[in-house]
Amino acid sequence: MLSAPGHAGCKAGCCATNQKATSAAVQQVIAYYFHGTVRCETCLEIEKLAKNVVEQEFTAELATNRLVFTPVNYELPENAHFLTDYKLPCPSLVLVKQRYGKEENWKLLADTWQLVHEPFKLNAYVENEVRNFLNGAKQPAGTNPFALPPAAEAR
Repeated sequence: MLSAPGHAGCKAGCCATNQKATSAAVQQVIAYYFHGTVRCETCLEIEKLAKNVVEQEFTAELATNRLVFTPVNYELPENAHFLTDYKLPCPSLVLVKQRYGKEENWKLLADTWQLVHEPFKLNAYVENEVRNFLNGAKQPAGTNPFALPPAAEAR
């Protein structure tokens, strides 16, 4: 089930609509976890950790449909457009902000694969990114608050 009416590249009827999402408030953030049909342990772990963070840290936002977590198989024909819509390099977590059902912006959380083996850091990264996105903070895609500054990495 998808809840992305009005996303980039959407054609009339291309997405099934989640009833819960259609009754959402004026503004909604969708945390999509995009994956293929065959999934490795790492892909499953990223989805599990991201979903747990969303469910544990954003209960009020989930209850009011201000935030929705939706896994999507991009290998299904009806979902293949997401690969180009969001420039997906591999299974990925993407935050999409909608206003009145129309996509305003989106962000690929590019550091999930680098942080998956450090669950505390991955959880903090996902929580921080979702919170900032909900609150309207703008950050470049893939910003990792736990990465060393370039000068420190060169040492």
